Amino acid sequence: MDDQDVRDFNHFMRKLDTRFGENFNKVVIQSLTLSTAALICLSSATFSPRSLASQANLADSLATSLAANLERISAEQDEQKAQQLFATLLADDTLTDIETINILRAKGMRAFASDNLQLAIEEFNRAREIAEVIKARQQVAEINKRLGVFHYFRGEYEQAAAYYKKSLLFYSLQHYPVERANLFNNLGLVYSNMAEFKTSLDYYQQAEPIYRQYGEPLDVVDVRFNIAGLYVQMKRYDVAIESFLEVKRFREQQQDESGLALVHSDLGVAYKYAGDFQLAERYQLLAYDYYQTQGEGYHLATQCNNLAGLYNEFGMTEHARKYAEQGIDLAQQHQHKSALAGSYYELALVTYTAGQQPAALDHLQRARQLAEQYDNQRLLDEVKQLSALVYAAAGQYRQGYQSQLAVIQDKDKRNNEELNAQLAEFETKQLKQRIGQLVTQDKLTQLEFERANQMRNFFVFVLICITIIGLLLMQKRRSRKAEAELEARVSERTAELSQATDKLEEANRIKNQFLANVTHEIKTPLSVVLANAEALLNEELAGDDKPAHYRQLHTNSLYLLDIVNDLHDLSKIEADQLSLCPRQTSLSELFAQLDAMFSKQARDKGLTFRVNQNFDNDISINLDAMRFNQILINLCSNAIKFTNAGSVIIDVSLLDEQLLVRVSDTGIGMDDEQASQVFGCFVQADENIARRFGGSGLGLYLVAKLCSLMQADISVSSAIGRGSVFTLTVPITSCQHHSSRRTVSASIHSQQAYRFTGQVLVAEDHPDNRALISLYLQRLGLEVLAVENGELAINAIEQHELDLVLMDLQMPVLDGFAALTRLRKSGFQKPVYAFTANAMSHDIEHFHSIGFTGCVEKPLDRQNLISMLQQHLPYQSEVVIDETPEVVIAANQDAQAQQQLAKRFRDSIHLDVANICRADAEQDWQAMSRYCHKLSGAALMFGDKKLADVSRQLELCLVHRRFEQKHALLMALKREAGQMGDPASDDMRHEFWDSKVTSATLQ
Repeated sequence: MDDQDVRDFNHFMRKLDTRFGENFNKVVIQSLTLSTAALICLSSATFSPRSLASQANLADSLATSLAANLERISAEQDEQKAQQLFATLLADDTLTDIETINILRAKGMRAFASDNLQLAIEEFNRAREIAEVIKARQQVAEINKRLGVFHYFRGEYEQAAAYYKKSLLFYSLQHYPVERANLFNNLGLVYSNMAEFKTSLDYYQQAEPIYRQYGEPLDVVDVRFNIAGLYVQMKRYDVAIESFLEVKRFREQQQDESGLALVHSDLGVAYKYAGDFQLAERYQLLAYDYYQTQGEGYHLATQCNNLAGLYNEFGMTEHARKYAEQGIDLAQQHQHKSALAGSYYELALVTYTAGQQPAALDHLQRARQLAEQYDNQRLLDEVKQLSALVYAAAGQYRQGYQSQLAVIQDKDKRNNEELNAQLAEFETKQLKQRIGQLVTQDKLTQLEFERANQMRNFFVFVLICITIIGLLLMQKRRSRKAEAELEARVSERTAELSQATDKLEEANRIKNQFLANVTHEIKTPLSVVLANAEALLNEELAGDDKPAHYRQLHTNSLYLLDIVNDLHDLSKIEADQLSLCPRQTSLSELFAQLDAMFSKQARDKGLTFRVNQNFDNDISINLDAMRFNQILINLCSNAIKFTNAGSVIIDVSLLDEQLLVRVSDTGIGMDDEQASQVFGCFVQADENIARRFGGSGLGLYLVAKLCSLMQADISVSSAIGRGSVFTLTVPITSCQHHSSRRTVSASIHSQQAYRFTGQVLVAEDHPDNRALISLYLQRLGLEVLAVENGELAINAIEQHELDLVLMDLQMPVLDGFAALTRLRKSGFQKPVYAFTANAMSHDIEHFHSIGFTGCVEKPLDRQNLISMLQQHLPYQSEVVIDETPEVVIAANQDAQAQQQLAKRFRDSIHLDVANICRADAEQDWQAMSRYCHKLSGAALMFGDKKLADVSRQLELCLVHRRFEQKHALLMALKREAGQMGDPASDDMRHEFWDSKVTSATLQ
């Protein structure tokens, strides 16, 4: 699904296509013919039984003749000849108005099926004019609905909404509940694409109960599907993905391939915005393959646009170019304005990334024109923002600044308009309530007066006078009481309005402060980037000065990335979308990495940086290492930034089931008032500090939010000129003395021996891992086939009768997820286990949901593996004595084989790290992440947990695009590998271990 695109018009075209298939034209023609016959009968002026019967026979013959002609035209393959046949039919003077309308509608539907939307609109407009003249109201309503469909597919959403509402007026007056629900659903789609989400949701909520009462289950699922698409546009990706998966399961049960392709498309978009590239690419390609197979060019254009956006999002520009160009060709062929505009934008982004600025400006201009035609404000904002970057890259800084300023002004204007609309709505409601009260009071007064007049007729003049005086006094008292109550209510409402106004003003002030802080923080490094880029482009610098300017470009770019990352994490926390993933973590390793990360930075500034560890080196605790490390990085970065001389000391202690961390510095310090506000949002000590040291004020606010999420406490004590001490207290749920985990390097033989029967396939890309697991399985009596990727695994399964499969997830050529999908589709039902180091509870649930039988965790645990094999394979067990000669010989052979494999792994480590460094130099983050995953899994298998942890952290750093941590983690990885590996020669050692790693640059 494109963000601005149609979801196949669920209650018209999709139903006809999926339920009638190739007989679509025939069904339309038959329905038109039956309506023609009925109207001919009703138009007769004679109503005797004999005349009615003859006229009915005449109507049947005329309808049959027209149906035969229309059916002959629908079967005609030559478009020119079909148009000639339509012209011949319309030239017949004996045609009734209803017959003419039906011929024009059939002609318009043929044009629509051929993607000639303009001709379809013209023919239906002609039919509507005739229907309005003869007052055929139902015909007019049906034609208006079809015209709304045609304008919708052209991206003309306001015209589509107008026609839908005209049609809805007729069906609301008649008892056509399903037709009315269809129109509500269509209006929801229109307003969703116009970014009017509240209106769109209102229409969906009107459609859903009608479908539940009168429609079919498929109708209810369609509405849920459209609402899920609305959640994507509202950036509620978690809710949208959950809804899409429910719709996906239903359509899989119904074998609705067309509807399933729509779900795949929308799932791909949702996973893209959620940051899951692999799932996004997988589902987008599934939808693309389906539409390409079916020859549906209109939807294929949408998928090309989606794939181009996906690959642009993750820096795969050549893939993005291919699909963007294909999307432009298809969108032009099928008059798909929305996909055409989006494809031009994605192609502009590709050409801008490639440095082709004139071409990028040309593509952006075309995208802008199309977006303005169908009022796509979101795309217009993105075009203006990209235009600012392109102008800046082309040296047209003034135009770039104006383009960016226009985006900001437009957003402010829309925000102010929305605020004013809400205030106006509030005031209108209050005014209506007051008017209603006054009208009610006036009616009560008038009623009392009339009653007094009636009573006057029954009493004498004196009694009438007394009654009038009494009534007047009573009315006066009531009026005073009513006035007092009204004054009290007015005062109360005025006070409430004043409080609401104060809250709105405070919210506006916070918004302005936030925009000012972030704008200032972005402008300062951006000015440095632009100035250095201009100097380098104009070749104003000598050769010796260029490295310094390159470093300035890189430093300020990373600073901009830090601001964006902080905003992203903060937004996830505020939206309750950030969850913790605790696991056993070595404290000594964690703080050793922290020391390596900041020691050089402190030394460069002339500071002493030291970590004092007051605990045993083998202690491990259960916590989310990544988020805990994020807190420590923010605290250490602040301490170094605000300290000009002296030291930054980290004291770590374990006390009463709590982890106590104190970050002390000798920096500028704070007074009590500043310290009390330091954890607030967008807060710094004062404006002078902001000017001297910079910063958006987000870091410590983010630290406080993360501490709250981890149920940790953080406090600060400080004095001006004497430094600050930040104290972090983290509750410990699990603390233990860790030792090396049992792996397959442990003795294969024990007192209980198992002999299994069966053939097992191992798909693993690391050769040492394959050899080690194969050895272990063979010692258990199994026949083992070992392959290095998913494609070879599929071939092996086709050629052999296998009983069980162990499948690594990340492999070249074809990964484990794609291989599993193909296996299940081919009918392979034997157990397939995911072979991975990622074995958290949510990971295992995900593996089960996509079809894996279970998960086998790296490194292998003997008892766990045997328990898994016992569930699926026949076996025998017996008690053996370890000292028997046979057992001793087998154990020695196993130990020698495992030692050889371990040595081969250690000897190959430098090649793995060389591949990682080469991918880093080429900025191929996907390949670098894959190499890190491969090394991490192998290190776990051979018992080197520290090397595995460093590799895993570097992999996560690349996946989450935390490039500011990449260099330190890469250096730590090289140190760990250097301690294990043994390069063959001094020349190789010099070439590899002293190689310079190029810093990452975001595209």
